[in-house]
Amino acid sequence: MGDDIFLNNLFQEKEFWNRWENLRTVLQHLSEQTLLSERIQREMVIPEQARDMAGKALTRDLEQSRRLFFEIFENLVSHARLGLLLLDIECALTVVTRDLVEVKWCTLWADDTPLEIPVEIGQRFAAGILSGSGGTPAEAFIQFFEREETLYDVTFGGIQNRCSLQVMEELFPVKCLHVRFRLPAQTLLDHQVIGKT
Repeated sequence: MGDDIFLNNLFQEKEFWNRWENLRTVLQHLSEQTLLSERIQREMVIPEQARDMAGKALTRDLEQSRRLFFEIFENLVSHARLGLLLLDIECALTVVTRDLVEVKWCTLWADDTPLEIPVEIGQRFAAGILSGSGGTPAEAFIQFFEREETLYDVTFGGIQNRCSLQVMEELFPVKCLHVRFRLPAQTLLDHQVIGKT
C-alpha cells in the first residue's frame, strides 16, 4: 500500500514538472514570436506589403500560441490542486483608478522555482478584485485578501508564507496605489481568472 502511494506521488510530481516545462516552452515561443513580429514591423528595408503579410501570419500564430499558453496554464494549476507541490501566483501592480491598472510583473512559483508569466493574468485578476467590491481600491484588495487567506487557512490548516499582501499609497506626483500580493495559484481557477478564455 505504501509503495503504491509513493509511486503515485512520484508519478504526479513528474507529471507536474512535465507540464511546468511545457508552459515554460510555450512562454519562450510566445516571447520569440512577439520579438520577431516587432522586428519585422520596424524593418524599413522590407516592402510594406510584405511586412503586412508577415505581420498577419505572425498575429495568427501568436493567437494560437496564446490559446495554447492558457490551456497549458489552466491544466498546470488544476494539476497543482492535488497538493503535492506548492504553486503560487505573485503580482505587482499600480492602481491609478479602478479602470486604470498597470501590472508590472506576474510570477508563477512552483515551490521555490519562479516563472515569469504574461501580465494579462495580473490584469484579469486585478479587474476581478476591483469589480467585486465597493469602497476604495485599497479596501477592495484588503477585503479580497482577508477572505482568501481565511479560506486557505481553514481549508489547508494554515499555509504559512503562501499568502501575502503589500499595499502602499503614493501621493505625489500622481496619487496611486502600489499593490503586491501572493496567493495559491488555485485562486485563479476559483475566481475564474483562467478557465474562461
